[in-house]
Amino acid sequence: MIMELQAEIIKNRKRLKLTQAELAKRIDVSEEKINQWEQGGQPPTIENLIDLSNLFEISLDQLVRGKDQLEFEELAARPPMSVWDFLARYWWLLFAVGGFLFWAFSRFS
Repeated sequence: MIMELQAEIIKNRKRLKLTQAELAKRIDVSEEKINQWEQGGQPPTIENLIDLSNLFEISLDQLVRGKDQLEFEELAARPPMSVWDFLARYWWLLFAVGGFLFWAFSRFS
């Protein structure tokens, strides 16, 4: 995870054409902190991560994990699961639900 964070900070800082000093000034931290983050030293705090994601205009997930928005859009574009797909994946639930119904009807009848 640290490697992805380092790479995202460097990539987005360069994309905005900022030096480490300029980035530090914009999010109100020292230049040494930026250097530590980019070198894989002490990771940023949650507040710093939020400031970085706002400045870079990317999601926290993309900043921390290095995931592009396209990956999430691909997941959202998947067709919904059909009944047969559901049964193929979760067939064992039929035994649990059937056993509960059998118990409930025999108990309260």
